[in-house]
Parts: sequence; C-alpha cells; structure tokens
Amino acid sequence: MALIRIAALSDLGPGVMITGAAGGTHLVLCNHNGTIHAFADRCPHRNGPLSQGNFVDGRLICPWHAWEFRCDTGCYDYNPAIELQRFPVVIQGEDVFVDA
Repeated sequence: MALIRIAALSDLGPGVMITGAAGGTHLVLCNHNGTIHAFADRCPHRNGPLSQGNFVDGRLICPWHAWEFRCDTGCYDYNPAIELQRFPVVIQGEDVFVDA
C-alpha cells in the first residue's frame, strides 16, 4: 500500500471537489455526505477532465459531454456498467491520502 498525501481534510468540506496527483495519475477527489472519494481525473467516454466539470448533488459531471457519474459508486447514471477508475482513500488525522 503506497499512500500519497493529497490534501488536508479541511480542503474537502461537504460538496467540495478538488484535484490532486498520485504516482503520475491525475485525480479528482470529492466529499459526498462526509465521505471522501478519489477517481482518475478522466471521463471514460472521451477522456474529458472531470476536475474541470461540476460536482452537483453527489455527481461528477464531465465538462465535455455532460456524462454524470455517481460519486458514491463511480458509476455512469445511464449505464452502471461504465465506471470511473476508483482509488482507495485513507484519512489519517487531518490528512487525506490516496493509495496509488
């Protein structure tokens, strides 16, 4: 397990989305209902940068074609077989780490 510190927990309040990097992978992190989730920062449709989109009502919305992904599962709204690449998140004290 290679934990990489991405942010302070205070940077990720409820409803907040931020970007980071771990092991050369660009990430998007979001806080949905108090749980931090981490995903690769690319839409599986056309590799759009999710971090440049929106985070609304627990959904990451790709800025290119408005594909919506549930933050709690990483699944595409219209076809749950399409998922974002997820990374495990570990909270230690006030720090947010991702297992890359």
